[in-house]
Amino acid sequence: MNVKKIIKLMVGVFALGAVLPGQTAAAMGGRVIDEKTNVIVVLVDDQGFGQLPVYSDDYPDEMLLLTKTTERYRCDEQKAKAAAKVCMPNLQKLADNGVTFMNAHVTSPVCGPSRAALLTGRYQQRFGAYDNCDLVKAGLPVSETLLPELFQRAGYRTAMIGKWHVGKRTKTPLPLQTNDYHKNSIAHCIPEHHPLNRGFDYYFGFNSSGTTYYNSPSLFRGFENVKAEGYATDQFTDEAVQFIEESGADPFFVYLAYSAPHIPLEDAAPEKHQRFDTGNPEVDNYYATLAAVDDGLGKICQTLEKRGELENTLIFYLSDNGAVIDSPQPMNGPFRGNKGMFRHGGMHVPMIAHWPAKLKPSRHTPRVASIDVLPTTLAAAGIGLPENLDGVDLVPTLGTNEDAHEAIFWAGPDIMHWSEDNKAFWRDYWEYVTERTDDAPSSPHVAGEASWAVQKGRWLLRCNEVTGAVELFDVCADPGERSEVSAAHSEIVDALRADYKVWAAGLAKPLAWSEEQYERLVK
Repeated sequence: MNVKKIIKLMVGVFALGAVLPGQTAAAMGGRVIDEKTNVIVVLVDDQGFGQLPVYSDDYPDEMLLLTKTTERYRCDEQKAKAAAKVCMPNLQKLADNGVTFMNAHVTSPVCGPSRAALLTGRYQQRFGAYDNCDLVKAGLPVSETLLPELFQRAGYRTAMIGKWHVGKRTKTPLPLQTNDYHKNSIAHCIPEHHPLNRGFDYYFGFNSSGTTYYNSPSLFRGFENVKAEGYATDQFTDEAVQFIEESGADPFFVYLAYSAPHIPLEDAAPEKHQRFDTGNPEVDNYYATLAAVDDGLGKICQTLEKRGELENTLIFYLSDNGAVIDSPQPMNGPFRGNKGMFRHGGMHVPMIAHWPAKLKPSRHTPRVASIDVLPTTLAAAGIGLPENLDGVDLVPTLGTNEDAHEAIFWAGPDIMHWSEDNKAFWRDYWEYVTERTDDAPSSPHVAGEASWAVQKGRWLLRCNEVTGAVELFDVCADPGERSEVSAAHSEIVDALRADYKVWAAGLAKPLAWSEEQYERLVK
Protein backbone atom coordinates (compact mmCIF):
# COMPACT_ATOMS: atom_id res chain seq x y z
CA MET A 1 0.00 0.00 0.00
CA ASN A 2 1.47 3.38 -0.95
CA VAL A 3 1.60 6.52 1.16
CA LYS A 4 -1.35 8.14 -0.66
CA LYS A 5 -3.60 5.22 0.25
CA ILE A 6 -2.44 5.34 3.86
CA ILE A 7 -3.26 9.03 4.05
CA LYS A 8 -6.65 8.44 2.47
CA LEU A 9 -7.51 5.87 5.13
CA MET A 10 -6.52 8.10 8.05
CA VAL A 11 -7.49 11.59 6.91
CA GLY A 12 -11.07 11.42 8.16
CA VAL A 13 -9.99 10.80 11.72
CA PHE A 14 -8.25 14.15 11.96
CA ALA A 15 -9.90 16.56 9.56
CA LEU A 16 -12.10 19.21 11.09
CA GLY A 17 -15.64 18.14 10.33
CA ALA A 18 -14.50 15.20 8.18
CA VAL A 19 -16.58 12.04 8.05
CA LEU A 20 -15.40 8.62 6.96
CA PRO A 21 -17.86 7.05 4.50
CA GLY A 22 -20.36 4.82 6.24
CA GLN A 23 -18.99 5.60 9.71
CA THR A 24 -21.42 8.21 11.00
CA ALA A 25 -25.04 7.83 11.97
CA ALA A 26 -27.48 9.93 13.94
CA ALA A 27 -26.51 9.19 17.52
CA MET A 28 -29.82 9.64 19.23
CA GLY A 29 -33.37 10.76 18.70
CA GLY A 30 -35.44 13.00 20.95
CA ARG A 31 -33.53 13.51 24.17
CA VAL A 32 -35.50 12.61 27.27
CA ILE A 33 -33.45 12.70 30.47
CA ASP A 34 -34.04 9.88 32.91
CA GLU A 35 -32.72 10.81 36.34
CA LYS A 36 -32.33 7.12 37.13
CA THR A 37 -29.70 6.50 34.47
CA ASN A 38 -26.84 4.51 35.99
CA VAL A 39 -23.27 5.40 35.03
CA ILE A 40 -20.12 3.28 34.91
CA VAL A 41 -16.78 4.77 33.88
CA VAL A 42 -14.22 2.07 33.08
CA LEU A 43 -10.65 3.36 32.88
CA VAL A 44 -7.79 1.09 31.84
CA ASP A 45 -4.13 1.83 32.40
CA ASP A 46 -1.73 2.31 29.45
CA GLN A 47 -3.76 0.54 26.77
CA GLY A 48 -2.76 1.77 23.33
CA PHE A 49 -5.06 2.71 20.46
CA GLY A 50 -4.01 -0.44 18.59
CA GLN A 51 -4.27 -2.91 21.47
CA LEU A 52 -7.96 -3.74 21.14
CA PRO A 53 -10.16 -5.01 18.34
CA VAL A 54 -12.27 -1.88 17.89
CA TYR A 55 -9.79 0.11 15.80
CA SER A 56 -7.77 -2.71 14.25
CA ASP A 57 -9.14 -2.25 10.73
CA ASP A 58 -8.86 1.54 10.70
CA TYR A 59 -5.22 1.81 9.64
CA PRO A 60 -2.94 -0.12 7.28
CA ASP A 61 -0.41 -2.62 8.60
CA GLU A 62 2.41 -0.62 7.03
CA MET A 63 1.99 2.05 9.70
CA LEU A 64 2.88 -0.43 12.45
CA LEU A 65 6.35 -0.73 10.98
CA LEU A 66 6.99 2.92 11.86
CA THR A 67 7.27 2.05 15.58
CA LYS A 68 9.51 -0.66 17.00
CA THR A 69 8.84 -2.27 20.34
CA THR A 70 11.31 -3.51 22.94
CA GLU A 71 13.04 -6.86 22.70
CA ARG A 72 10.85 -8.25 25.47
CA TYR A 73 7.71 -7.91 23.34
CA ARG A 74 9.16 -8.55 19.92
CA CYS A 75 7.21 -10.98 17.75
CA ASP A 76 5.59 -11.24 14.35
CA GLU A 77 3.49 -8.07 13.95
CA GLN A 78 0.65 -9.93 12.28
CA LYS A 79 0.40 -12.41 15.14
CA ALA A 80 0.38 -9.58 17.67
CA LYS A 81 -2.29 -7.75 15.70
CA ALA A 82 -4.33 -10.95 15.49
CA ALA A 83 -4.18 -11.22 19.29
CA ALA A 84 -5.34 -7.62 19.65
CA LYS A 85 -8.26 -8.28 17.30
CA VAL A 86 -9.68 -11.07 19.46
CA CYS A 87 -8.62 -10.11 22.99
CA MET A 88 -11.74 -8.10 23.92
CA PRO A 89 -14.93 -9.47 22.32
CA ASN A 90 -17.17 -7.99 25.02
CA LEU A 91 -15.73 -4.53 24.44
CA GLN A 92 -16.23 -5.04 20.72
CA LYS A 93 -19.90 -5.78 21.41
CA LEU A 94 -20.21 -2.56 23.41
CA ALA A 95 -18.62 -0.66 20.53
CA ASP A 96 -20.85 -2.31 17.93
CA ASN A 97 -23.90 -1.24 19.91
CA GLY A 98 -22.59 2.12 21.09
CA VAL A 99 -20.52 5.11 20.03
CA THR A 100 -16.89 4.54 19.07
CA PHE A 101 -14.89 7.75 19.33
CA MET A 102 -12.28 7.81 16.58
CA ASN A 103 -10.60 11.05 17.66
CA ALA A 104 -10.49 11.00 21.47
CA HIS A 105 -7.67 12.57 23.47
CA VAL A 106 -6.56 12.69 27.08
CA THR A 107 -5.20 15.97 28.44
CA SER A 108 -2.03 14.38 29.79
CA PRO A 109 0.05 11.46 28.50
CA VAL A 110 0.72 10.17 32.06
CA CYS A 111 -1.52 8.53 34.65
CA GLY A 112 -2.05 10.93 37.55
CA PRO A 113 -2.73 14.19 35.70
CA SER A 114 -4.92 12.39 33.18
CA ARG A 115 -7.06 10.96 35.98
CA ALA A 116 -7.28 14.34 37.70
CA ALA A 117 -8.69 15.86 34.51
CA LEU A 118 -11.17 13.02 34.05
CA LEU A 119 -12.49 13.41 37.60
CA THR A 120 -12.85 17.20 37.42
CA GLY A 121 -13.82 17.85 33.80
CA ARG A 122 -11.10 20.51 33.78
CA TYR A 123 -7.61 20.87 32.41
CA GLN A 124 -5.54 19.61 35.32
CA GLN A 125 -3.00 22.42 34.88
CA ARG A 126 -5.65 24.85 36.15
CA PHE A 127 -5.08 23.46 39.64
CA GLY A 128 -1.35 22.71 39.36
CA ALA A 129 -1.23 19.07 38.20
CA TYR A 130 1.38 18.78 35.44
CA ASP A 131 3.20 15.58 36.35
CA ASN A 132 2.65 12.45 38.41
CA CYS A 133 4.76 14.00 41.18
CA ASP A 134 2.11 16.70 41.67
CA LEU A 135 -0.47 14.08 42.62
CA VAL A 136 1.94 11.88 44.58
CA LYS A 137 3.46 14.68 46.66
CA ALA A 138 0.49 17.04 46.97
CA GLY A 139 -2.64 15.30 45.72
CA LEU A 140 -5.69 16.57 43.86
CA PRO A 141 -6.70 19.76 45.74
CA VAL A 142 -9.80 19.50 47.89
CA SER A 143 -10.93 22.80 46.39
CA GLU A 144 -11.76 20.88 43.20
CA THR A 145 -15.20 19.28 42.95
CA LEU A 146 -15.00 15.71 41.70
CA LEU A 147 -17.43 13.76 39.56
CA PRO A 148 -18.50 11.36 42.34
CA GLU A 149 -19.34 14.26 44.66
CA LEU A 150 -21.87 15.56 42.15
CA PHE A 151 -23.46 12.14 41.74
CA GLN A 152 -23.51 11.62 45.49
CA ARG A 153 -25.30 14.93 46.06
CA ALA A 154 -27.91 13.85 43.51
CA GLY A 155 -28.74 10.72 45.50
CA TYR A 156 -26.58 8.20 43.65
CA ARG A 157 -24.67 5.41 45.36
CA THR A 158 -21.04 5.87 44.35
CA ALA A 159 -18.09 3.47 44.23
CA MET A 160 -14.41 3.77 43.38
CA ILE A 161 -12.75 0.46 42.57
CA GLY A 162 -9.15 0.02 41.41
CA LYS A 163 -6.41 2.58 40.88
CA TRP A 164 -6.96 5.94 42.64
CA HIS A 165 -3.57 7.64 42.18
CA VAL A 166 -4.71 11.22 42.85
CA GLY A 167 -4.25 11.37 46.62
CA LYS A 168 -1.15 12.63 48.42
CA ARG A 169 0.75 9.43 49.07
CA THR A 170 1.68 7.89 52.38
CA LYS A 171 3.87 4.80 52.49
CA THR A 172 4.55 1.95 54.87
CA PRO A 173 7.60 -0.13 53.88
CA LEU A 174 7.39 -3.89 53.72
CA PRO A 175 10.30 -6.33 53.98
CA LEU A 176 12.22 -6.30 50.70
CA GLN A 177 10.91 -8.84 48.21
CA THR A 178 12.27 -7.41 44.97
CA ASN A 179 13.41 -3.96 43.92
CA ASP A 180 10.06 -3.36 42.23
CA TYR A 181 8.23 -0.49 43.93
CA HIS A 182 4.91 -2.10 43.01
CA LYS A 183 5.56 -4.92 45.46
CA ASN A 184 7.56 -3.32 48.24
CA SER A 185 5.31 -0.74 49.86
CA ILE A 186 1.81 -0.13 51.10
CA ALA A 187 0.96 3.11 49.34
CA HIS A 188 -2.14 5.01 50.32
CA CYS A 189 -3.14 8.64 50.84
CA ILE A 190 -3.80 11.23 53.49
CA PRO A 191 -7.36 11.17 54.92
CA GLU A 192 -8.62 14.32 53.20
CA HIS A 193 -7.69 12.81 49.81
CA HIS A 194 -9.23 9.42 50.54
CA PRO A 195 -11.95 8.37 48.08
CA LEU A 196 -14.48 8.15 50.91
CA ASN A 197 -13.84 11.84 51.56
CA ARG A 198 -14.04 12.78 47.87
CA GLY A 199 -17.57 11.70 47.04
CA PHE A 200 -17.45 7.91 47.09
CA ASP A 201 -19.65 5.78 49.35
CA TYR A 202 -17.53 2.68 48.74
CA TYR A 203 -13.85 2.19 47.98
CA PHE A 204 -11.74 -0.83 47.15
CA GLY A 205 -8.39 -0.18 45.52
CA PHE A 206 -4.89 1.29 45.79
CA ASN A 207 -3.24 4.71 45.49
CA SER A 208 0.08 3.98 43.77
CA SER A 209 0.90 4.14 40.08
CA GLY A 210 0.72 0.37 39.87
CA THR A 211 0.53 -2.76 41.95
CA THR A 212 1.33 -6.42 41.56
CA TYR A 213 -1.49 -8.54 40.18
CA TYR A 214 -1.13 -11.17 42.91
CA ASN A 215 -0.75 -10.68 46.66
CA SER A 216 -0.76 -6.90 46.44
CA PRO A 217 0.12 -5.31 49.79
CA SER A 218 -1.53 -2.02 48.79
CA LEU A 219 -5.23 -2.87 48.61
CA PHE A 220 -7.67 -1.03 50.86
CA ARG A 221 -11.35 -1.54 51.51
CA GLY A 222 -12.44 1.79 52.86
CA PHE A 223 -9.71 2.82 55.29
CA GLU A 224 -8.61 -0.74 56.06
CA ASN A 225 -5.60 -2.38 54.43
CA VAL A 226 -6.88 -5.80 53.31
CA LYS A 227 -5.44 -8.99 51.91
CA ALA A 228 -5.53 -9.51 48.17
CA GLU A 229 -7.55 -12.46 46.93
CA GLY A 230 -6.57 -14.04 43.64
CA TYR A 231 -5.89 -12.00 40.52
CA ALA A 232 -6.32 -8.23 40.98
CA THR A 233 -8.29 -7.62 37.77
CA ASP A 234 -10.77 -10.36 38.63
CA GLN A 235 -11.08 -9.06 42.18
CA PHE A 236 -11.83 -5.53 40.95
CA THR A 237 -14.54 -6.95 38.69
CA ASP A 238 -16.08 -8.94 41.54
CA GLU A 239 -16.12 -5.84 43.74
CA ALA A 240 -17.91 -3.85 41.03
CA VAL A 241 -20.48 -6.59 40.47
CA GLN A 242 -21.16 -6.88 44.19
CA PHE A 243 -21.64 -3.11 44.51
CA ILE A 244 -24.10 -3.09 41.61
CA GLU A 245 -26.04 -6.02 43.03
CA GLU A 246 -26.26 -4.36 46.44
CA SER A 247 -27.54 -1.07 45.01
CA GLY A 248 -31.13 -2.26 45.03
CA ALA A 249 -33.40 0.29 43.36
CA ASP A 250 -30.97 3.16 43.91
CA PRO A 251 -29.17 4.68 40.91
CA PHE A 252 -25.42 4.15 41.00
CA PHE A 253 -22.17 5.60 39.71
CA VAL A 254 -19.15 3.28 39.49
CA TYR A 255 -15.63 4.43 38.69
CA LEU A 256 -13.85 1.18 37.81
CA ALA A 257 -10.17 1.92 37.23
CA TYR A 258 -8.45 -1.33 36.29
CA SER A 259 -4.67 -1.39 36.71
CA ALA A 260 -4.27 -3.54 33.58
CA PRO A 261 -2.22 -3.57 31.44
CA HIS A 262 0.18 -1.45 33.55
CA ILE A 263 3.37 -3.12 34.77
CA PRO A 264 4.40 -5.28 36.61
CA LEU A 265 3.57 -8.12 34.25
CA GLU A 266 6.11 -10.70 35.42
CA ASP A 267 3.40 -12.99 36.77
CA ALA A 268 1.13 -14.74 34.31
CA ALA A 269 -2.56 -13.98 34.22
CA PRO A 270 -4.80 -16.92 35.24
CA GLU A 271 -5.08 -19.76 32.76
CA LYS A 272 -8.72 -18.91 32.00
CA HIS A 273 -7.53 -15.68 30.35
CA GLN A 274 -4.65 -17.30 28.45
CA ARG A 275 -5.96 -17.77 24.90
CA PHE A 276 -3.18 -16.46 22.65
CA ASP A 277 -0.33 -17.98 20.66
CA THR A 278 1.87 -15.27 19.14
CA GLY A 279 5.13 -17.16 19.57
CA ASN A 280 6.20 -14.87 22.42
CA PRO A 281 4.87 -15.79 25.90
CA GLU A 282 5.30 -12.18 27.07
CA VAL A 283 3.00 -10.94 24.30
CA ASP A 284 0.54 -13.74 25.02
CA ASN A 285 0.41 -12.74 28.68
CA TYR A 286 0.03 -9.04 27.87
CA TYR A 287 -3.10 -9.75 25.87
CA ALA A 288 -4.28 -12.14 28.58
CA THR A 289 -4.27 -9.19 31.00
CA LEU A 290 -6.57 -7.36 28.60
CA ALA A 291 -8.72 -10.45 28.17
CA ALA A 292 -9.19 -10.40 31.94
CA VAL A 293 -10.52 -6.85 31.70
CA ASP A 294 -12.82 -7.92 28.88
CA ASP A 295 -14.11 -10.89 30.82
CA GLY A 296 -14.85 -8.42 33.60
CA LEU A 297 -16.82 -6.20 31.23
CA GLY A 298 -18.81 -9.23 30.16
CA LYS A 299 -19.58 -10.16 33.75
CA ILE A 300 -20.69 -6.61 34.56
CA CYS A 301 -22.94 -6.43 31.51
CA GLN A 302 -24.49 -9.80 32.39
CA THR A 303 -25.21 -8.47 35.87
CA LEU A 304 -26.82 -5.33 34.47
CA GLU A 305 -28.88 -7.34 32.00
CA LYS A 306 -30.07 -9.71 34.71
CA ARG A 307 -31.19 -6.69 36.74
CA GLY A 308 -32.90 -5.13 33.73
CA GLU A 309 -30.51 -2.16 33.84
CA LEU A 310 -28.21 -2.60 30.84
CA GLU A 311 -30.49 -0.58 28.57
CA ASN A 312 -30.36 2.51 30.78
CA THR A 313 -26.78 2.35 32.04
CA LEU A 314 -24.25 4.65 30.39
CA ILE A 315 -20.88 2.90 30.19
CA PHE A 316 -17.77 4.85 29.21
CA TYR A 317 -14.58 2.94 28.40
CA LEU A 318 -11.25 4.68 27.85
CA SER A 319 -7.52 4.53 28.58
CA ASP A 320 -5.69 7.06 30.73
CA ASN A 321 -2.96 7.50 28.08
CA GLY A 322 -1.26 5.65 25.25
CA ALA A 323 0.76 2.47 25.53
CA VAL A 324 4.33 2.47 26.82
CA ILE A 325 7.15 1.57 24.45
CA ASP A 326 7.67 -1.57 26.56
CA SER A 327 4.51 -3.21 25.25
CA PRO A 328 3.56 -5.27 22.20
CA GLN A 329 2.28 -4.29 18.80
CA PRO A 330 -0.07 -2.97 17.54
CA MET A 331 0.77 -0.65 20.44
CA ASN A 332 -0.57 2.80 19.51
CA GLY A 333 -1.67 1.78 16.05
CA PRO A 334 -0.83 4.37 13.39
CA PHE A 335 0.37 7.00 15.84
CA ARG A 336 3.92 7.98 16.67
CA GLY A 337 5.10 8.18 20.26
CA ASN A 338 4.09 6.57 23.52
CA LYS A 339 2.96 7.25 27.05
CA GLY A 340 4.67 10.32 28.49
CA MET A 341 5.07 12.08 25.14
CA PHE A 342 3.14 14.94 23.56
CA ARG A 343 2.60 12.91 20.42
CA HIS A 344 -0.58 11.19 19.32
CA GLY A 345 0.77 7.86 20.51
CA GLY A 346 0.70 9.23 24.06
CA MET A 347 -2.49 11.29 23.86
CA HIS A 348 -4.87 9.73 21.29
CA VAL A 349 -6.73 6.99 23.17
CA PRO A 350 -9.50 4.44 22.70
CA MET A 351 -12.89 5.67 23.96
CA ILE A 352 -16.32 4.05 23.70
CA ALA A 353 -19.75 4.97 25.08
CA HIS A 354 -22.59 2.46 25.40
CA TRP A 355 -26.11 3.56 26.38
CA PRO A 356 -28.76 1.63 24.43
CA ALA A 357 -31.65 3.69 25.78
CA LYS A 358 -30.33 6.88 24.19
CA LEU A 359 -27.33 6.32 21.89
CA LYS A 360 -27.54 4.79 18.44
CA PRO A 361 -24.51 2.84 17.16
CA SER A 362 -22.08 5.11 15.35
CA ARG A 363 -18.43 5.91 14.77
CA HIS A 364 -17.82 9.49 15.78
CA THR A 365 -14.89 11.14 13.98
CA PRO A 366 -14.92 14.74 15.34
CA ARG A 367 -12.46 15.63 18.12
CA VAL A 368 -13.39 14.91 21.76
CA ALA A 369 -11.47 14.77 25.04
CA SER A 370 -11.47 12.86 28.32
CA ILE A 371 -12.59 16.03 30.13
CA ASP A 372 -15.93 15.58 28.33
CA VAL A 373 -16.76 12.43 30.30
CA LEU A 374 -17.79 14.37 33.42
CA PRO A 375 -20.31 16.73 31.78
CA THR A 376 -21.64 13.97 29.51
CA THR A 377 -22.35 11.58 32.37
CA LEU A 378 -23.86 14.30 34.56
CA ALA A 379 -26.13 15.45 31.76
CA ALA A 380 -27.18 11.86 31.13
CA ALA A 381 -28.28 11.65 34.75
CA GLY A 382 -30.08 14.99 34.65
CA ILE A 383 -27.60 16.58 37.06
CA GLY A 384 -26.72 20.25 36.61
CA LEU A 385 -23.22 21.06 35.36
CA PRO A 386 -20.69 23.20 37.26
CA GLU A 387 -19.87 26.49 35.55
CA ASN A 388 -16.07 26.19 35.49
CA LEU A 389 -15.73 23.12 33.28
CA ASP A 390 -13.47 22.78 30.25
CA GLY A 391 -15.28 19.65 29.11
CA VAL A 392 -18.64 19.62 27.33
CA ASP A 393 -21.63 17.30 27.09
CA LEU A 394 -20.91 15.19 24.01
CA VAL A 395 -24.42 13.92 23.34
CA PRO A 396 -25.66 17.01 21.42
CA THR A 397 -22.71 16.72 19.01
CA LEU A 398 -23.13 13.01 18.26
CA GLY A 399 -24.35 12.38 14.75
CA THR A 400 -22.91 15.71 13.62
CA ASN A 401 -19.55 16.79 12.19
CA GLU A 402 -19.00 19.22 15.06
CA ASP A 403 -15.79 19.03 17.10
CA ALA A 404 -16.41 19.21 20.84
CA HIS A 405 -13.37 21.50 21.10
CA GLU A 406 -11.98 23.97 18.61
CA ALA A 407 -8.55 23.15 20.03
CA ILE A 408 -7.03 20.86 22.66
CA PHE A 409 -3.99 21.90 24.71
CA TRP A 410 -1.24 20.08 26.57
CA ALA A 411 1.47 21.42 28.89
CA GLY A 412 3.98 19.85 31.26
CA PRO A 413 7.02 17.58 31.06
CA ASP A 414 7.46 15.78 27.74
CA ILE A 415 9.03 12.64 29.17
CA MET A 416 11.32 10.68 26.87
CA HIS A 417 11.47 7.93 29.52
CA TRP A 418 9.01 5.98 27.40
CA SER A 419 10.48 6.77 23.99
CA GLU A 420 12.20 4.53 21.48
CA ASP A 421 15.44 6.31 22.41
CA ASN A 422 15.26 4.85 25.90
CA LYS A 423 14.93 1.11 25.29
CA ALA A 424 18.07 0.43 27.31
CA PHE A 425 16.32 1.79 30.41
CA TRP A 426 13.60 -0.84 30.13
CA ARG A 427 16.13 -3.64 29.73
CA ASP A 428 18.07 -2.45 32.77
CA TYR A 429 14.86 -1.91 34.76
CA TRP A 430 13.84 -5.51 34.14
CA GLU A 431 17.25 -6.70 35.32
CA TYR A 432 16.96 -4.51 38.43
CA VAL A 433 13.47 -5.41 39.60
CA THR A 434 14.20 -9.12 39.24
CA GLU A 435 17.37 -8.63 41.32
CA ARG A 436 19.74 -9.66 38.57
CA THR A 437 21.65 -6.44 39.19
CA ASP A 438 22.14 -4.27 42.27
CA ASP A 439 22.21 -1.00 40.36
CA ALA A 440 19.06 0.99 39.62
CA PRO A 441 18.83 2.14 36.00
CA SER A 442 19.43 5.75 35.11
CA SER A 443 18.82 7.68 31.93
CA PRO A 444 18.98 11.28 30.76
CA HIS A 445 15.54 10.70 29.25
CA VAL A 446 13.84 10.16 32.61
CA ALA A 447 13.69 13.88 33.45
CA GLY A 448 10.94 15.59 31.47
CA GLU A 449 11.47 18.94 29.80
CA ALA A 450 8.93 21.78 29.87
CA SER A 451 6.92 21.41 26.69
CA TRP A 452 3.50 22.19 25.33
CA ALA A 453 1.32 21.26 22.40
CA VAL A 454 -1.88 22.37 20.74
CA GLN A 455 -4.01 20.67 18.12
CA LYS A 456 -6.45 22.74 16.10
CA GLY A 457 -8.06 21.47 12.94
CA ARG A 458 -5.50 19.55 10.91
CA TRP A 459 -2.49 21.05 12.70
CA LEU A 460 -0.51 19.80 15.70
CA LEU A 461 2.12 22.19 17.08
CA ARG A 462 4.59 20.97 19.68
CA CYS A 463 7.18 23.19 21.41
CA ASN A 464 9.98 22.29 23.82
CA GLU A 465 10.73 25.37 25.91
CA VAL A 466 14.05 23.93 27.13
CA THR A 467 15.64 23.09 23.79
CA GLY A 468 13.65 25.60 21.74
CA ALA A 469 12.52 22.88 19.34
CA VAL A 470 9.36 23.67 17.38
CA GLU A 471 7.52 20.98 15.42
CA LEU A 472 4.42 21.36 13.26
CA PHE A 473 2.57 18.44 11.70
CA ASP A 474 -0.36 18.21 9.36
CA VAL A 475 -1.98 15.24 11.05
CA CYS A 476 -4.53 14.83 8.27
CA ALA A 477 -1.87 14.23 5.64
CA ASP A 478 0.65 12.81 8.10
CA PRO A 479 -1.04 10.97 11.00
CA GLY A 480 2.24 9.27 11.89
CA GLU A 481 3.94 12.66 12.51
CA ARG A 482 6.85 11.90 10.20
CA SER A 483 7.08 15.13 8.17
CA GLU A 484 7.82 18.27 10.18
CA VAL A 485 6.56 21.35 8.26
CA SER A 486 6.99 24.40 10.52
CA ALA A 487 9.40 26.12 8.11
CA ALA A 488 6.79 26.06 5.36
CA HIS A 489 3.93 27.29 7.58
CA SER A 490 5.30 29.95 9.89
CA GLU A 491 1.93 31.73 9.96
CA ILE A 492 0.27 28.57 11.34
CA VAL A 493 2.97 28.28 13.99
CA ASP A 494 2.42 31.90 15.05
CA ALA A 495 -1.36 31.50 15.19
CA LEU A 496 -1.23 28.32 17.26
CA ARG A 497 1.38 29.81 19.57
CA ALA A 498 -0.95 32.76 20.15
CA ASP A 499 -3.82 30.37 20.97
CA TYR A 500 -1.59 28.57 23.45
CA LYS A 501 -0.56 31.81 25.15
CA VAL A 502 -4.20 32.73 25.77
CA TRP A 503 -4.88 29.30 27.25
CA ALA A 504 -1.67 29.25 29.33
CA ALA A 505 -2.61 32.51 31.03
CA GLY A 506 -5.09 30.55 33.14
CA LEU A 507 -2.65 27.92 34.44
CA ALA A 508 -1.71 27.53 38.10
CA LYS A 509 1.74 26.99 39.56
CA PRO A 510 2.61 23.29 39.91
CA LEU A 511 1.75 21.53 43.14
CA ALA A 512 5.17 19.84 43.24
CA TRP A 513 6.72 19.85 39.77
CA SER A 514 9.55 22.26 38.97
CA GLU A 515 8.46 25.89 39.23
CA GLU A 516 11.36 26.83 37.00
CA GLN A 517 10.02 24.54 34.29
CA TYR A 518 6.53 25.96 34.81
CA GLU A 519 7.80 29.50 34.25
CA ARG A 520 9.08 28.39 30.86
CA LEU A 521 5.56 27.28 29.95
CA VAL A 522 3.85 30.55 30.84
CA LYS A 523 6.49 33.12 29.92
